[in-house]
Amino acid sequence: MNSPAHPFLLALALAAPLAIPLSAAAQSRIPSLDRDDRLGEVGRAARQKAIERFDSADADKDGKLAREEVKDRSPYLSENFDQLDKNRDGFLDWQEFIGHDRWKKE
Repeated sequence: MNSPAHPFLLALALAAPLAIPLSAAAQSRIPSLDRDDRLGEVGRAARQKAIERFDSADADKDGKLAREEVKDRSPYLSENFDQLDKNRDGFLDWQEFIGHDRWKKE
């Protein structure tokens, strides 16, 4: 295998495992909360707004949203309730509400 492409293929094979995690991280659109720059501020503000929306929709304050609680408050949640309820328990918990597990509610 002494072809001219051999060094290129070897370099590509060695670099590929390093590039995959970097590309996955770069594609995330969820702002990180632990940054001290503008993106961190945006993430913290978005998280706070989501907490306020979740808490205001949680009428019985049990920490989860029933179908009836979102019916009149959010057409999106109401129409997509079954798809968002990943564990099929009939409620939307915090992670199901925001659609990821990177932001804690505390």
